[in-house]
Amino acid sequence: MPTSATSVADRFASAFNAGDVDGVLACFAPDATYRDLFYGTFSGHDPIRSLFERMYAEGDRHEWTMTRVVADPDCTIGEWTFAFTVSAAVPPSAGRTLTFSGVSVFETADGTCHAYREHFDRGAALLALGIRPAAVAAIVARRPTVDVTMPISTMLQA
Repeated sequence: MPTSATSVADRFASAFNAGDVDGVLACFAPDATYRDLFYGTFSGHDPIRSLFERMYAEGDRHEWTMTRVVADPDCTIGEWTFAFTVSAAVPPSAGRTLTFSGVSVFETADGTCHAYREHFDRGAALLALGIRPAAVAAIVARRPTVDVTMPISTMLQA
């Protein structure tokens, strides 16, 4: 159980930037859920470890900068800028450097994260990676971040 006054968001960014997977995992409870907009949702240390190992394999020169962090005992919100260069492990996008902004929500208890989610313009980031618009649409359709409720009149016409 961390006792430092440093927020979970700052500890996370520091460990991530150092490529310290064990340090990243120390920010999360053993049964934590991590929802990544590129890769999907992962639960538990082993799947989260695999996620971060994949991130490091597919990217170089990661820099996650928390620009503003607001924390209380139950939740930490970090506004950030993230930059990375795509590695040769992803040939169609290799060498591209992306920089984008977003927000992470760390639901916490006793200084560790139990549920993580992030918000950024995933469609723009995927397009910046050089992914074709039709493929971006397929990715978004498989893992939407928007719920749609149809008007009753539209449902009756169907």
